Amino acid sequence: MPQLSVRDLSVEIDGHRILDSVSMTVSPGRIVGLLGANGAGKSTAIDAITGYQRITSGTIEVGDRDLTHASAPARARHGISRTFQDYLLFEDLTVEENLLSAAEVRGRKSVAESLVRFGRPARAALARVDALLIAHGLDAIRYKRVEELSLGWHARVNLARAAVQDPSVLLLDEPAAALSLDARRRVVDTIKDIRDTTDTSILLVEHNLDVVTDVCDDIYVLEAGAVIAHGVTAEILEHPTVRSIYFGEDESALPEGVSA
Repeated sequence: MPQLSVRDLSVEIDGHRILDSVSMTVSPGRIVGLLGANGAGKSTAIDAITGYQRITSGTIEVGDRDLTHASAPARARHGISRTFQDYLLFEDLTVEENLLSAAEVRGRKSVAESLVRFGRPARAALARVDALLIAHGLDAIRYKRVEELSLGWHARVNLARAAVQDPSVLLLDEPAAALSLDARRRVVDTIKDIRDTTDTSILLVEHNLDVVTDVCDDIYVLEAGAVIAHGVTAEILEHPTVRSIYFGEDESALPEGVSA
């Protein structure tokens, strides 16, 4: 599994610099958090890395492959997968059909070709989806339409749909937003399972600190589009800016041993 390397990534929109020389690395089998206040540039960073936002400068690499100028579909074929805050699931399709819609994104064929061959879903896609439904605890609801499911189930289907693409790099944009504590725990278990069973490089944007604390090996903190700190999770959560953002505390000097 290759690592994700982002170097000096900048994004300007309508003359405003949203990201300013952001550099990050996510190694295989690691879960890295991306924290910051609303408007800090977190979702823009994910959009830029996955090809949904044009960048102004910088480079994006997966392993030794430079994907800086690749389209979003090309990046997906080369192993970058993501989730969206609002899930973007097909509400009128079943859980199984939602996963089938993404099952062969990394193949060379078009989505239409990969979904249907002579009127039937591709055998490899069906096998992959079947395995993911069981692994993610979704087998019992595979034939339910997504519109019938609770928000917690939506979140889990969203993760499974990203994982079914067999990514080497997975970017998660607030996968536990607005969920109950029990639902967040199930999402945490799913994220850990993806990491442990596939050695995927995972970049996580998340506001729920219980999720961040439970899954992230280390953290980058964005403020006004720039990385202001990076380090081990336990240390970064003591960073004065982070405590100011999440707990309303006054900022003070950086804790010893935390880079900024």
